[in-house]
Amino acid sequence: MSSATDILIEDPLQETKRSGLIGGFFGALQSFYVKKTLGAVGLTIILVLVIVAVFAPFLSRYDPSFTFQSENPDYKTNPSIADLAKNSNAGSPMIVAQLQQPDSEHWFGTTRAGRDIFARIIYGTRTSLAVGIIASVLAVGLGIFVGGVCGYYLGWLDLLVQRVIDTLQALPSLVLLLLVGQTFEPSLTNVIITMGVIGLPITSRLIRSAVLAIRASTFVEAAAALGASDSRIMFRHVFPNIGSVVIISFTIGIGAYILFEASLSFLGVGPMGVISWGRMVNEGRASIDIHPWMTVFSGAALSLTVVAFNLFGDAIRDVLDPRLRGSR
Repeated sequence: MSSATDILIEDPLQETKRSGLIGGFFGALQSFYVKKTLGAVGLTIILVLVIVAVFAPFLSRYDPSFTFQSENPDYKTNPSIADLAKNSNAGSPMIVAQLQQPDSEHWFGTTRAGRDIFARIIYGTRTSLAVGIIASVLAVGLGIFVGGVCGYYLGWLDLLVQRVIDTLQALPSLVLLLLVGQTFEPSLTNVIITMGVIGLPITSRLIRSAVLAIRASTFVEAAAALGASDSRIMFRHVFPNIGSVVIISFTIGIGAYILFEASLSFLGVGPMGVISWGRMVNEGRASIDIHPWMTVFSGAALSLTVVAFNLFGDAIRDVLDPRLRGSR
């Protein structure tokens, strides 16, 4: 039989393995939803947020930067002082639809600038998820490198690096973020990089402690006795056994970074050029007595997102930690 024909014939063993992996994944997912109720709620909310972020242009209904306005029926070309006293918009041909209450046209109302709050909440999901996920990836990636190297080799390298980590951890995180925001351009990239560096001390210490425990295990000592190189031991024996610590650090860190970004935006030094829930909360404070919707909805979205990632992170920790597998 020709080789071209052989390519068309699928290996039944490979098909069985593929089906087993898919079935195992869905079985584990079903077990997670049954045994970890709160974690399942958090995961469901996260999946909804991801869908909202990906399909934001289709779900937002309006452009988040579009200013809604209508023709002014009381417009006068040269209004008198008395006319302006009666109607401050008498001299304007268009009226901005500012601070409108929630209705069928604007589900969450409008901002002072006449923009749809619902659309801005939808697009704010993209900013929050991007900041949380990318900053957490950066922090965990740096933590794996720094914590892994220090925990495995120890010696003077570990002593020197840990003192630098101590210095970095001694700096208040919010103050450091404010300093970076005032010193450099407050772009989304700079904010994410700063958050990733700030998260390095915690992640590196967690991973270092896990590497120390694995390093002292008998199978690592046996691999070293058989002449395995350091790189082989780390990539084949050490790193695969700290996967639970990495996953936990990643999931729990996302909520913290989202909250950090919202705090910066609330204080006015967050990333510019993007829609942020923290900035929306701050903008809504000026009219919270007559129009609380902007602050309420943006604050609720922020709280729901952070709580969802925390619930999911706690559940993942319980699943991956043998000592906590019996908890709900």
